[in-house]
Amino acid sequence: MHQKMALTTKVLLNKNRQKNDGSYPLIIRVTHNRRSLKIPTGYTLREKDFDARNQQVRSSADVAVQINRLNNLIKSKVKNVYDVFTDLENEGTLNRLSLAEIKDRILETKRGVTKEVTVIQFIDELIDDMRSAKKMGNAYVHKNLKSKLNAYTNNRPLHFGEINYRFLVKLETSHLAGGGDLGGLSVYMRTLRAVFNKAIKFGVTSKENYSFDDYKIKNKKPVRKSLSEESFKKLREYDFEKGSAEYRVKQLFMASFYLRGMNWMDMAYLRVGNLQGDFERLTYVRQKTGEPFNIKISPMLKEIIREFLGSQYSVEDYIFPILKPSKSTNETLIIRNKRQRLNKTLKKISTQLGIDSFTIYAARHTYATVGKRRGVPTAVIQESLGHKTEAITQTYLDSFDNAVVDEYDELIMRE
Repeated sequence: MHQKMALTTKVLLNKNRQKNDGSYPLIIRVTHNRRSLKIPTGYTLREKDFDARNQQVRSSADVAVQINRLNNLIKSKVKNVYDVFTDLENEGTLNRLSLAEIKDRILETKRGVTKEVTVIQFIDELIDDMRSAKKMGNAYVHKNLKSKLNAYTNNRPLHFGEINYRFLVKLETSHLAGGGDLGGLSVYMRTLRAVFNKAIKFGVTSKENYSFDDYKIKNKKPVRKSLSEESFKKLREYDFEKGSAEYRVKQLFMASFYLRGMNWMDMAYLRVGNLQGDFERLTYVRQKTGEPFNIKISPMLKEIIREFLGSQYSVEDYIFPILKPSKSTNETLIIRNKRQRLNKTLKKISTQLGIDSFTIYAARHTYATVGKRRGVPTAVIQESLGHKTEAITQTYLDSFDNAVVDEYDELIMRE
């Protein structure tokens, strides 16, 4: 293990990322001031081929013709880490940079950067980073892209240089021929484009390989379905039997509405520690964008929260009954499955009330449309929802503080 200026590095196999052939990505774990990040090397090894104690490839491994040369390349990548940290320290910027920015700097340098990282390896590293940052929604989207590419290539190694215009058109054709729609295609292609842009920034591939200037992503206009005023009133005023599945699901839907249309993923991760004062405000960071929110808790929302929490709770308890306090490795799957079950119950409710079918996501659009009907300025609604669709709009959205948004929240949520 190397040590310098409170910096340690360790070359190891990422056991959380086993490949189909039984190998693992080889990474450099960097720790500085008790902050850690993972740097991809671009190599994958089977456990029997790696000498963990000496942090090198075993001479008996058959992964390369010249094992000594491979080990020297790995050492050069470790040296590159120290070179970058030294440069940042000399610049006086080291302690001001985030881990992501430091990682960018390491991967942007030409020293020690491999051109052999495959697309799937790079996506795996991005997923690791997203999970570490608790951006589970983005991690899930990238995992779906990985599955799509593996299915299309039959799990063979895919390199960024192969993703040319012809590849993108054929991937599109395959998706549509397999019954996929334009909405799904748009998500896959936009995610792949984002991966490609990051790979260029990290020095994993060249700008010369970029094909999205020629290929135009086909978009399907999303259906923004909200409840009509009459339907929303029916749902809001209907007295389901307390303790029933319908009652519980209605309360969750209304909680989402009162939380400015908060999405299901963010609701799942809310803890008592997010509550401020005597349930007066709630602060959280949105999973999708990393943007912080500060929401005034209305009397209706406070009643729902107290009902879900009961009389005994700790700051670590989840507010809503979506995840359990004990840590689970399949949180994303649990959240998705519970959302699916909730949406099935919402469908039953819609039939019972004689209104159009809707899902939990309708709470977000209902919040926005109710606000629009009641004269709330569009800019305030965008601020409430955290939309950043246009740079020009965002420059004046920032002028609205919590007090302004709170005032309009009360207008939206009143009976």
